[in-house]
Amino acid sequence: MAATDLPTIDVTVEGMTCEGCAGKVRDALTATDGITAADIDVASGKVSVHLDGSVDRNSLEFAIDSAVFDAGYKVV
Repeated sequence: MAATDLPTIDVTVEGMTCEGCAGKVRDALTATDGITAADIDVASGKVSVHLDGSVDRNSLEFAIDSAVFDAGYKVV
């Protein structure tokens, strides 16, 4: 399965101002079980989180909020 075929959850993250911020959010998200990658647009705050399908989607929505918060940012 190509990365573009994987299911995604799209969120908006508040407070990112640079690629360093994006790196913190990306590292926090990809360290979470069930997440394979995160595409981040710093300017808009849009984050596409790529799932591997091994974890329930509802559980991952909570885990994404938690991981972003732990990195110092907030899903809005």
